[in-house]
Amino acid sequence: MKKLFALALGILLGLSTFGCNQTTTTTTSGLDYDMFFSITDYSQVFNRNQGTYIVYMYSDTCAHCVAIKSTVLEFAETNDDIVMYFFNVSTGTEAAQTAFLTTVGLTTSNFGTPTLIVVVDNDFNLTSRSNFLFEGEIPITSILRDIENDAYAYIK
Repeated sequence: MKKLFALALGILLGLSTFGCNQTTTTTTSGLDYDMFFSITDYSQVFNRNQGTYIVYMYSDTCAHCVAIKSTVLEFAETNDDIVMYFFNVSTGTEAAQTAFLTTVGLTTSNFGTPTLIVVVDNDFNLTSRSNFLFEGEIPITSILRDIENDAYAYIK
């Protein structure tokens, strides 16, 4: 009985350790992040030349990022009206991350991927952050759908 329990525990630990370590190189539609504009550090998130744009923050080892990769990339490909930047957070520096998190009102303990930020008129509105910063699969896919359907009030 103890051996069976140890085996089951070992399997569960193995799955939990490797479950969030998924990676993919391309989506089923053949799209990949490197086909679009990219940002390589947190310090670049708010200094783009476009007045209104989207920054999608992801990690190649994030299971939630992998799950919505096709949706996000297909949105970027089919919506020419708004520029979208992709940022693999594993390339960011710690000092720039700290400054970025201060700007968006977060800390390292409550920041994760996937995250989508909408910058309107070169500004991030911290007082109504919930209208411009979206975290997780469901909120991100929902806001992308709203933008596609012209139902997101903050992009003109």
